[in-house]
Amino acid sequence: MTSIAQLLKDARDKPFGESWHVDTELLLMEAMACSRVTLLTWPEREVESSVIERFHSLLQRRREGEPVAYLVGRREFWDFELRVSPAVLIPRPETELLVELAIERAISRGGKQRIVDLGTGSGAIAIAIARENSQFHVTGVDVSSDALAMARDNAAHLAGENLDFIEGSWLEDRVCAAIAGHEGEARCVDILVSNPPYIAPADPHLLQGDLRWEPPLALSCANAGMEAIRQIICTSHRVLKSGAWILFEHGYGQREAVAKALLQAGFDTVECYRDLAGNDRVTSARFSR
Repeated sequence: MTSIAQLLKDARDKPFGESWHVDTELLLMEAMACSRVTLLTWPEREVESSVIERFHSLLQRRREGEPVAYLVGRREFWDFELRVSPAVLIPRPETELLVELAIERAISRGGKQRIVDLGTGSGAIAIAIARENSQFHVTGVDVSSDALAMARDNAAHLAGENLDFIEGSWLEDRVCAAIAGHEGEARCVDILVSNPPYIAPADPHLLQGDLRWEPPLALSCANAGMEAIRQIICTSHRVLKSGAWILFEHGYGQREAVAKALLQAGFDTVECYRDLAGNDRVTSARFSR
């Protein structure tokens, strides 16, 4: 029989990428259905052959580039852990800036807030905001039924009754009608947030790393990656209150294009924020009409 320590050593003797040390632990935890405490506390514990076979299978898939988050079916985000699958984007730390800014805007407005997350995917953004305050009524919107199934499953374990979901594309008629149905009026949204597809279709990054495995519909769109953002901006007047806020995550080279689209649509107080790596990441603006 082979021990936990020996399995990890053998795997690490043939490294794959900078995160391999952590990856091997996560994959062994998945194969053994145990926590990291088990690996650290009982390194000499012998491992059954079926577990070893499962571990080696996961290692091979990782060597082929498959993201660890998909292999183990979960990913940490904000202050919780989400279920993920190839049906949804893998939540990234950079997106926590969007959550932080949205919560700040909602708190500054005070009282009950109607918040909509367009392109919710796994539900990461919507869940994080809903967990912050029970007075935030959050709705996640996505065109993918598979993504919404995962978002609803995550919400069932992580959020309360102040979070719901709508199936639809951005702010199409049925989405606007469903949003209005909650409040009895069309322009009822205080905060609109979105991490939409913003990578240009020909961008070489789509052929690299984890992006190769993630859903293309959630990654890229036409017009140099600006099509979804422009579409949301152009239709946002259908749901936003006067004085409401809109916030986008976007690419590091899209700051000026996003600002221009917002100003042309009647938004003001446009400001771009940088992530921890120093890249332009989130732009917010106030709807002044």
